[in-house]
Amino acid sequence: MRHITFSADDLRAIAWERYHHPDPRVQRKMTVLWLKHQDLPHHDIAVLADVSRRSVQRYLAECLQGGLPRIRQANWVSPTSTLDQHRQSLEEHFRQHPPHSVKQARQVIEQHTGVRRGLTQVRRFLHRVGLSARKVAAVPLPPKSTPEEHTRAQRRFLDEELEPLLAQARAGRREVYFVDGAHFLYATVLGWVWCWVRWCVRAAAGRKRYNVLGAVHAVSHRLVRVANHTYRNATSACDLLRQVAQAHVGRPITLVLDNARYQKCALVQDLARSLGIHLLYLPSYSPNLNLIERVWKFVKKQCLASVHYPTYEAFTQALDRCLAELDTTYQQDMKSLLTHNFQMFDSVSFVAA
Repeated sequence: MRHITFSADDLRAIAWERYHHPDPRVQRKMTVLWLKHQDLPHHDIAVLADVSRRSVQRYLAECLQGGLPRIRQANWVSPTSTLDQHRQSLEEHFRQHPPHSVKQARQVIEQHTGVRRGLTQVRRFLHRVGLSARKVAAVPLPPKSTPEEHTRAQRRFLDEELEPLLAQARAGRREVYFVDGAHFLYATVLGWVWCWVRWCVRAAAGRKRYNVLGAVHAVSHRLVRVANHTYRNATSACDLLRQVAQAHVGRPITLVLDNARYQKCALVQDLARSLGIHLLYLPSYSPNLNLIERVWKFVKKQCLASVHYPTYEAFTQALDRCLAELDTTYQQDMKSLLTHNFQMFDSVSFVAA
């Protein structure tokens, strides 16, 4: 091939576009031209530009025929799929009836279009449409309430009762705690592990559990807790009230808690009145409005998932250590996790029956 000469303007354009052109294929072409200008042999150009030697010859021929404008032309043809012709109708169907698996999606596509493709092609088509595998979430809903009614009740509670108290807590005029209990079962909690082969975790019998009744501060994220190895009752709730009252003398205190029977009994309410603690009960089936639910999820993921403890004592010690370090070691995690942004379900999509 005869020698190619470039003007000074062409060289500046080649040097710029080999790194900054929006199309990476044009960048490769410009790289080939730049290396050719350095008088390198075609074999070295192909290696440095990561293209075949035949592509090097083709790019140089295009430059001889039409210069840089010819190089910039998008003359490549991308393969198209037959499924793309039915993309709109399939997308509308999948929005109303999301497939549970790629096999089910292939069956639906074949029924609607008569086109049968392999699982790999179907999976690529689903990605092109914008679908991805997502875990289905459960919306807590009282048995005798519609999703709309339940959402309105939660929104009214959040705007009229909870948010004013949180505003006082952020201003330092009130102490607000979110209260709930967790049953940590001495059993295997499976999780994800990055590894080369599948790992197995020893499984405990699951006949022992560590009961923790906790109250997490809405601002400082300090955790006050009462734990035992039997079960939670009104006595545990009263012990928690006394600990919270001792920690904040002289300031109004509010505990946000659910409607568990042992937390709503007369014994707990009478003690709360004597201690000057305001009990604010959440609407039924509203764990999304309780910040401490996020703490329990974090603790299980941090020290229980994919971990085996040889003894029950080691199991409880790991939990106590993690709970004690929430406002120190895990301070940044709690700061990003325990924000006052509560998930509502008024704009979520529901799977059709």
